[in-house]
Amino acid sequence: MAAQLNIGWGKRSIAPDFPVPVTGQFYLRVSMGVRTPVMASALVLENGEDLVVMVSCDMVGIRPRLLTQVQEILKTELPQLPVSKLFISATHTHAGPGGAEVAEFPRNVEMASNEETFSFLARQIADAVKEAWAARAPGSIAYGYGFAEVGLSRRTVYTDNIGERENARPGFTVNGNAKMYGNTKDDMFNCYEAGTDPFVNLLYTFDSNEKLTGAVINLPCPSQTGMHAWELHASFWHNVREKLSALHGEIGIIAQCAGAGDLSPMQLHYLEAEKRRYALKYPELRARFMADPMKFPVDPDDPGCEEIVAKRNEHFCLETLRAEDMGSRIAAAFEEVLEWASKEKFSAPELKHEIRTIPLKRELFPEEILEEEKNNYQALMNDSMLTEGNKYVQLQHNSTLQSRRRRCGGVVERCALQKEQPTLPAEIHVVKVGNVAFATNRFELFMDYMHRIQARSPFEQTFIVQLTGDPHQYGSYLATKRAQANKGYSASPYCNQVSPEGGQELVEETLKVLKEIR
Repeated sequence: MAAQLNIGWGKRSIAPDFPVPVTGQFYLRVSMGVRTPVMASALVLENGEDLVVMVSCDMVGIRPRLLTQVQEILKTELPQLPVSKLFISATHTHAGPGGAEVAEFPRNVEMASNEETFSFLARQIADAVKEAWAARAPGSIAYGYGFAEVGLSRRTVYTDNIGERENARPGFTVNGNAKMYGNTKDDMFNCYEAGTDPFVNLLYTFDSNEKLTGAVINLPCPSQTGMHAWELHASFWHNVREKLSALHGEIGIIAQCAGAGDLSPMQLHYLEAEKRRYALKYPELRARFMADPMKFPVDPDDPGCEEIVAKRNEHFCLETLRAEDMGSRIAAAFEEVLEWASKEKFSAPELKHEIRTIPLKRELFPEEILEEEKNNYQALMNDSMLTEGNKYVQLQHNSTLQSRRRRCGGVVERCALQKEQPTLPAEIHVVKVGNVAFATNRFELFMDYMHRIQARSPFEQTFIVQLTGDPHQYGSYLATKRAQANKGYSASPYCNQVSPEGGQELVEETLKVLKEIR
């Protein structure tokens, strides 16, 4: 007989009152304020026999450095918590604070250093965990799944090799028959490479009086509305939180991105219909946004400045309305499932938490790739950084050049390592909570891998949690064989550190642990 479950919730803002780097694009942005709250939310499940601490952050990713800093704080300030039982995942908003180590290059835009940014984030996350730990009290869980189609395939496939029709851009991508966010009006458009997954996995928590205290919401879609924003925001998760707090008060929400490396909120072939949908459905929200549009830097010396501003305002408005629409669908799924799932609560579910480090086969590169990327890297090193003119023009040019150098140089470095180190270590967490399970990985995991795990899992529901902090390395895209054959961004040498064979090893090792703890 399992012991009584204790549940604790905590949260902290991760929006600093100083400008921080905003990462997730080839060019670096620097925060120009806060559009919506960006949060670190923590949930503790503990029964005296085992425990798990889940944290979700409105960030693009969780660097090993950040995970380590949080663990070090907790070792000192909360020594009774075994920090190995903590996992931190990112929602993958491209408008969150920090998230990457920013390299040095010429720039005149003031922002916090890597040390200041990571120290602030680690402090806030650790405090959220401490709050959740202190708030532990007897409670119960309920679980179920619903439907909200929010993640759509972002890889378009053509009947010809589109890469041969476009100029090569070393350090960006290598296109073939596929292209990320490719034009669907192209005469050679064939199909989307992946389908979609409408499942929303939900685990609710209740206090001893059976009052709802929070929920884990797990769905296969990165929070990428407003990907190019310069103001911090949580994308559609903010809309979800607003709607649920209006219904249930200030409950805790763990927002998890399931396997969605080839998915995004952006639909492509119905774009004009989507615009009409939102114009008719949300006229008041549209008017409010246009009266207070998002901030972004403008070059006043650009003769097309007014046109650029108008286009960007329309773009960010569309993304804001899309987030609202998505938030409504997710909140509706939440309510539909809560109505029936809450009829069966579990106050003493069996709790098991295993952590494993597994070796995964690297993506191996042929010799000709090495020589090509050496040449590309040298050519990019010969390109000049800007040191004069508009500071934001400098920032975008120089940070983009730095990113391209890093990506080409990264392939060269991996080529040098692949013979001596044919595998890469990866940490996974596998957690049993009664009849449901959680399985983490650090990757932008293509949807097929998630389905392979879920289909063969011995649990009723299996929550896959991608972009989870790993002490060994930062996550990269983990593409399928199909995707690598088609090429394109997310399935190119620049993007893949682990091979499709390594992806299947991740599947098999995860299933092995799931079966062990069942």
